[in-house]
Amino acid sequence: MAYLLAAAIVLGMTVTPVPLPPSWLVLAYLSIELDAHPAGIVLAGALGATAGRTLLVLGTRALGPRVLRRGGRENVEYLAGRLRGRNSALGVGVLLAASPPPAGALYTAAGLLRINLALVAVSCFAGRLVSYGLGVALVGGAADEVADRVRGTVGPWSVALGLAAVAAVLWLLTRLDWRALLEERRLRLRPMSPARG
Repeated sequence: MAYLLAAAIVLGMTVTPVPLPPSWLVLAYLSIELDAHPAGIVLAGALGATAGRTLLVLGTRALGPRVLRRGGRENVEYLAGRLRGRNSALGVGVLLAASPPPAGALYTAAGLLRINLALVAVSCFAGRLVSYGLGVALVGGAADEVADRVRGTVGPWSVALGLAAVAAVLWLLTRLDWRALLEERRLRLRPMSPARG
């Protein structure tokens, strides 16, 4: 039951791009509090994160084209076309596995770019196994200490900064002129275009 609970909590945390406390820290707390085997908690957490991030990508795929303006859609479609191929897929997979902050924004971008779902799932699972394993092993300690660390990572400023980072990544994804950057090596923003029509 502890492992199902851990998977469900991490799924709930990762299905949204909104920044939350580090899931590895939550798993370390659950491992201590529920007296569960750390390896089982890590595996359950990795499965939950994989399900959550894959659902986030699927939701973004469905919603993205409906909310992006025509210019943003064309821009994202150009970048998506450039990311298809074996070499690009490897780079995307490594980036998703490492998931530097803001990870929610990266997976949202993966949905907008229509990155292969199998690549998303495998990258997320592999990356979470490593990061959760290291996190749970390194934190150890008493439940009270870990709980204090979890509480210390949540606050209005950390949430506001996280949301600003997510918004900035998505804004850059849609507004950078990827064709000019990749073909002409010029960094510029695309002009705003009228709404879809």
